Amino acid sequence: MFYKINKPRGLSSFKAIKSFAKQNNIKKIGHGGTLDPLAEGLLIVATNYDTKALGYILGDTKEYYVEATLHQKSASYDEGEEIFAIENHPIISKEKLLEALTYWKNQTKQLPPVFSAKKVDGVRSYKLARENKSVELAYANIKIESLELIWFNELEQKFAIRCKVSKGTYIRSLVHDIGLYLNTDAVVNVLRREKIGNITLNEKQEFEEIDKLNELFNVKLFMLSEGQLKILAKSKELEISELKNFCGNLIFTYFNRIIGWGNIKHGHCKMTKVFYARIDAILKGENYD
Repeated sequence: MFYKINKPRGLSSFKAIKSFAKQNNIKKIGHGGTLDPLAEGLLIVATNYDTKALGYILGDTKEYYVEATLHQKSASYDEGEEIFAIENHPIISKEKLLEALTYWKNQTKQLPPVFSAKKVDGVRSYKLARENKSVELAYANIKIESLELIWFNELEQKFAIRCKVSKGTYIRSLVHDIGLYLNTDAVVNVLRREKIGNITLNEKQEFEEIDKLNELFNVKLFMLSEGQLKILAKSKELEISELKNFCGNLIFTYFNRIIGWGNIKHGHCKMTKVFYARIDAILKGENYD
């Protein structure tokens, strides 16, 4: 099964899903798209058999709501490390801030923060940074599809933005870079992920099952009949006349459960992965979560 979880601030993604698993008596759990401990919002979670399908989740774009303060700096670009005030800073107007947002919306390269999960010689960058070791990260390719100013408090030099970005874009680095463009710096105070691909956060629910699998994956889904399920129980190959004009990867389902996936060419499918235990349970009329 798949769920969307509203991760609270102050909890790592790992601890959040382990807590969810314990509360709901789930044996195996995994998630797609890590959130920083100080970030909050949407985590997509898979349980039991479905953890193996996490790699197919559509997560090319992510949307965030962010609040930040200008003229402050920290090594992590947020409140996770000591914050220092910047003296003799310029007073930023709304027009200058909008100029910075327009500039960064059109950029396609970004330097990740050293306090990140990026690996350097097999070691997480943030671990090296906390040991005061030198960290050199390479620029990454990014795409910022939208970058909107929600509000700006000119007196307090604080602002909020909402952005839609490609996978792998660091919002803390984006805020830091906006500050640098304005000849100062900026620190993230609130970071909330509101959407991954087609899946939107429900802020009123701690968790919610994702029942529309077609909104979750980046490959085509096809629901098997009971007869096709019986054939698949004995073989890794299927002939599906309904798909004689389709070529490519496919995820097979039975109602709202994944059965497996494979490659199909003109109706002939060779399966890459099959959940035989789930098929067996379905055919016996047993619980098949």
